[in-house]
Amino acid sequence: MFFFMRSVVLFLAVAAGYILLQGSPDSWHPILRVCLAVTALVIGIIIWGKRDKPTSTVAQPARPPKWLDYLTVGVALLVVECFFLFVLATVPDRAETLALDLDSHLHPEGYETEEESGSGEGAGKSSGDQLSSGNWLWRGKGEIHLQSKGRVRPSNRPEVYLWPKSDEDYKNLNNSQRFLRIFTLATYKNAVWSPLVTVPRTLTAEDGRIALNPKSRRTVEYEISHQENAKGRSLVVTIPTLNSIEVPFLRETAADTFRLPPIAADKTIYRYAATSTLETFDTIPESASFEPAIDPRGEYLQLPKDDFLRERLHTLAATFTGSPRESLRQLRAHLLQNCTYSLEVDIPDGSDPLEDFLFESRKGYCAHFSSAGALLARALGFPSRVAFGWSGGRYYEGQNFYVFRGREAHAWTEIHLKDHGWVIFDTTPVSRGEGSPSVANLDEESPTDFNEMTDEGVTVGSLAPLRNAALGVGSIGLVTFIIAVIARRPKEKDAATRSTANYLPPSPSYLTLFKRACSTHGYPMPAGRTLRTHLDLIPAPAFATDLLNYHYAVQYADAPRDKKKEKSLSQQLRRWEKERP
Repeated sequence: MFFFMRSVVLFLAVAAGYILLQGSPDSWHPILRVCLAVTALVIGIIIWGKRDKPTSTVAQPARPPKWLDYLTVGVALLVVECFFLFVLATVPDRAETLALDLDSHLHPEGYETEEESGSGEGAGKSSGDQLSSGNWLWRGKGEIHLQSKGRVRPSNRPEVYLWPKSDEDYKNLNNSQRFLRIFTLATYKNAVWSPLVTVPRTLTAEDGRIALNPKSRRTVEYEISHQENAKGRSLVVTIPTLNSIEVPFLRETAADTFRLPPIAADKTIYRYAATSTLETFDTIPESASFEPAIDPRGEYLQLPKDDFLRERLHTLAATFTGSPRESLRQLRAHLLQNCTYSLEVDIPDGSDPLEDFLFESRKGYCAHFSSAGALLARALGFPSRVAFGWSGGRYYEGQNFYVFRGREAHAWTEIHLKDHGWVIFDTTPVSRGEGSPSVANLDEESPTDFNEMTDEGVTVGSLAPLRNAALGVGSIGLVTFIIAVIARRPKEKDAATRSTANYLPPSPSYLTLFKRACSTHGYPMPAGRTLRTHLDLIPAPAFATDLLNYHYAVQYADAPRDKKKEKSLSQQLRRWEKERP
C-alpha cells in the first residue's frame, strides 16, 4: 500500500511538472514555472524514494565517494539537462508542423482553398484569406463555421507586428484593449457566418495615402508588418476603425475588408503605415448619445431563420432592460456570468452550436461568445456583426513593437451606433488564457522572424531566457545535490577505521564486545574465524552456548533480533571482560 501511495505521488509530481513546462498557467513567468516544475519533481522523487527501514544490515561501500565521483555525477546531470533543453527547443515546432500536415490529410475540408470552395468574388471569398503562417479561427474559405466538436490548438508563431509611431500613440495603445481586425462577417445562417454580398470597389491613394474616415475623434498612428498570403490574396490588418493607410491602392471586397496590392516579387513581408480610431463600447463617455444606427435594408439585424431559436433569442434579450447602454451591459454580463470559455467543445449531433452555447452546455470560445453577442444585440435592435483578427499582443520595449501570435487570434462583436459608427463590443472573458495584453521582461529577447517564436516570446533562434532559466535551475540543483552528498560523508575518524576490504556489514554490538573481551583475556579472534570455531579453541564462558545459539539464529536462520536478549548478552560479556586472568 505504501508503495502504491508513493507511486501516485510521483505520477502527480511528473504530471504537474509537465503542465508547468508546457506553459500553463500562461500568466506565470517562465522562470517561475521552471522552478516550480523542478521543485515538484524533486519532491516527488524524494517521497517515492522513501523506503521502510531494512530489517537486516546494509552493506557498506568499499571506499567513501571522492570529489571525482561528484564531478562525474554533476557532468552527467548537465549533459542530460542540455539534451532535454535541445529537445524542448527543436521538437515542438517540428511536431506542430507534422500535426498540421496530418490534420490536413485527415480533414481536407478544413483546408479547402478558395477556388475549391466555389465561393465567388461577390460573396467575399477573400474576406477569409488566412495569412501564410495560419490562424486557428479561419481556413481561407470566406466564412466561419461555429465549431461543435473537438479541441482547437492555436499556433504560437508570431503573425503580426505593430509599431506605434510616437510616445503618445504608445500610451493610447497601452491604455486600451488592443484589437487588430482583418475582416468582418454579417450574415448568419445555419451556424455559419459569411460576408454580405457587395459590389467590390477599388480605392486609390492620393499623395501616397488612402483616406477612409478623416474626421475621426481619437486616433493612433502606427505601422503594421505581416507575411503575405500563400495564395497571393493578402488582406489589410489594422486597428479598428481604419481612417487612412499608406498603400498605392486597395480592393474592398466586403465591409471593412480590404485586399492589399500584390507584393514585390522579391518580398514576402508587408509593412505599411496606418491611422485608426481607438473607440470601444467602454470608452464612449456616459454623457454621449448611445442610439443604434439606422439599418434601412436590415442586413445587420437579421436573426436565424429557425423560429424556435429566434424566439429564444428574443425572450432572452427581453430580460435586458433599461437604457440602450444598460441593456448591452446586461447582455455582456449575462454571457460572462453564465457561459464558460473553453477551446474544447462537444455539442450533441443535430444541435445548433449557438443554441447549445446559450441555453445548454454554455461552453465555447470567442467565436461562440461573439456570435451570441451579435445576435442578442440584433434582438435588442442594434445593427451588429462579428469581426475577426487578433487581440492582446506582447510589447517589447527595446524594439518598441507589439507581437501578435496565432493563439491571440480573436473574434468579437461590433455594434453600429448612430453617432459613433462601428464600435467594438467584446463579450468574451478577458481572462480567457490567450489574447490578453502583456509586456515582455527587459531581458526577454524579442522574435525577429515570423517563424521563430515558440512560447512566451522565446524564439528557437534565440533561447537565452529559457536557456538561462534552465541552466540556472540546473546549477542550483547540482550544487544542492553535491552539498547534500558531502554532508552525508562519514567523518574522518570513522573513515580511518574502515578497511578497504570491509565489504561485510558491521558486526552487531554483542559480537564486538565478545571480540574485545577475548583480546582482554589474551585470546584475540582473528579475521575470518567463525564464532563457533573460536569458542571451541578458548576457555569459553558459561553463557557461550546462549551466545552461539542466538548469533547463528539471527545471522543465518533469519530469526528476528531480540533487543532484551542482546542487552543481557552484552552485560554478561562486560562482566566476563572484567574477570581478568
